[in-house]
Amino acid sequence: MFFARAFSSLPLAAVLAACPLAAQHGGHEGHETEEIHRHHFAVLAGGSHNTEKDGGTIGADYEYRFHHRLGALASFEYVGGDFREDVYAFTAAWHPWKGLRLIAGPGFDRELKRKEEPEHAAEAEHHSKYRGLFRTGAGWEFHWKEHVTLGPEIAVDILKGEKVFVYGINIGWGFGRR
Repeated sequence: MFFARAFSSLPLAAVLAACPLAAQHGGHEGHETEEIHRHHFAVLAGGSHNTEKDGGTIGADYEYRFHHRLGALASFEYVGGDFREDVYAFTAAWHPWKGLRLIAGPGFDRELKRKEEPEHAAEAEHHSKYRGLFRTGAGWEFHWKEHVTLGPEIAVDILKGEKVFVYGINIGWGFGRR
């Protein structure tokens, strides 16, 4: 159990180790005038953790930028392990400085049936458990090539009586010049 918990902490350590590097990322002097992409699609690989559960997380998000600094972000994630749920979040995105992205907004999660649950149980037959959440988080986008981004992302999902820490590496593709 100790090794499983330690191994699940490795992605978190990698994300936290990358944060000081992101703060030092200077780029070019003309970086602020660089064109942005109106559309950005990304995939996430990482993990989720709270005080009682751990699970691997995979997901995708799409951001539409209204302005150089403001956008709307729709995210979908599948969380395995002890969680077994889908997470949907619809957040506002703010890009205050260089590659930094701050997000906040509502969402919900849907708990999935476990394999050991009987398929014909009365309450599990057609109903899934949905819970509202509020997501807040941050990420850093390192631009690689013209359209590709790579960077760490962290978020906290606040649910009734529970907080879930989500972390991972985001690989994205931007298109549509602004």
